[in-house]
Amino acid sequence: MDDLSKSYLVLGLKDGASPAEAKQAYRDLVNVWHPDRFGHDERLRLIAQEKLKEINGAYELVKAGFFQASLTPELAAPAEPEVAADVSPDQTPPPTRKRVVLWTLLSVIAFALITTATLLVLQKGRGKTAAASPPTNPAIASTNASSQTTAHALSFNRGHSHVAIATTGSLTGTFTVECWALNRKPKQVGTILSSRAPNDFSFVIKFRQGKRFHGDIGDGSHWLAKMANAPFLYQRDTWYHIAYVVTPTTYCIYINGAPTEANVFPPGNPMLYDANHRLCFGADGLDPDDLDGSITEVRIWKTARSQPQIASNLYKPLTGSEPGLQGYWRFEEGMGTTTADLSGHGFNGTLVGDVSWSANTPPIERR
Repeated sequence: MDDLSKSYLVLGLKDGASPAEAKQAYRDLVNVWHPDRFGHDERLRLIAQEKLKEINGAYELVKAGFFQASLTPELAAPAEPEVAADVSPDQTPPPTRKRVVLWTLLSVIAFALITTATLLVLQKGRGKTAAASPPTNPAIASTNASSQTTAHALSFNRGHSHVAIATTGSLTGTFTVECWALNRKPKQVGTILSSRAPNDFSFVIKFRQGKRFHGDIGDGSHWLAKMANAPFLYQRDTWYHIAYVVTPTTYCIYINGAPTEANVFPPGNPMLYDANHRLCFGADGLDPDDLDGSITEVRIWKTARSQPQIASNLYKPLTGSEPGLQGYWRFEEGMGTTTADLSGHGFNGTLVGDVSWSANTPPIERR
C-alpha cells in the first residue's frame, strides 16, 4: 500500500474521494481528536496530539494528490499499460505516469533554485552599497555593521524586560509580522514578539536554542498551530530578518527574505492581538523566555506579504503610509522610555525593565 492510499485510510476515505469529501473528513477528525478536548487527562492529550499529527500529514498528502492531478489531468485516471510493439520507430510514446511525475518534480525544483539564486544575487548587490566594509552576506549582518545602519535598536537584558505596545482594536485572520533581531545567547530561548498576555492562545515568535525560529499561532481560545517552526542554525550576536506570514489556514516563515518553512493548519481565525492579548516585544508574557539580545525595524501588516515584497524591503526603511501597514517601530528616539509607532495608528511602545537603546543595528539604509 503506497503513502497516498494509507492517507486515504487514515481519513476514512475511499480511493477516488472528492476534495470536498476529504476536507469534510479532515474537519470531522480534527474535531474528534483535538488535544484541547483531553485537557483533563495528560496521557489522553498526548495520544490525541500524535493522532492529530497523523491526520494532518494524511490530509496534506491527499491535498497534494488533488493538486498534482489538477496540474496533470492524465494522472486522475488510471494509466494505460504500455504496449511497446505498437510503437513504431518514428513515433514518440505517450508520457507515462512516472515520467509526468518526474517532470513535474524537476520543474518545481528548477523554479526553486532559480528563485533562490536570484535572491542571493540581489542581496549581494545591496551589500556592496550598504557599507564601506560590508559583511560577506548582508542578510546575515554582523554587529560590526552598525556604522552604516539605522539610528537605533532596542537591547534587552534577560529578566522581565520588554516593550509594551498600546494596541487598540484587533488584528485577526490574515497578517504579516517582520523584524530584525539578534540573540546574544543562542542556547537560551529568547522571545522576539508575543501577544500571549494577559490571556493565552494568540501569537508568539522566539529564538529557540540555536536550532530554529519558533512560533505559536492561536485564535484566542485554543492553538491552531503550536509548533510553527523554521529549522535554522543561527549564530550569536548576528542580525537576522524574520517574517511570519499567516492566513486562516497557512503560515509561511521567511528568514533573511528567503522562504524557510511553510505549512497548513485547521481552518480558523488566527489572532495577532486584541483587548485581551496585548502585543509586546522582547518577552513572552507568560513563560520566562525573555530575550537577551536586540530588536529593530518591527513591521506589522494586515495583509499576507509575498516573498518579493519582503525581500525588496529588507534594507529599506518604510515611509509609514504603505497600504496595509498596521504598525511600524524603528526605535529612532535613542533616549527616554517611549517609542513611536510610525504607521500613524498610535500604537506607541513603553520600555519596561532593563531595556536600553543601542547603536548596533543591521544594514538598513537611513531615510
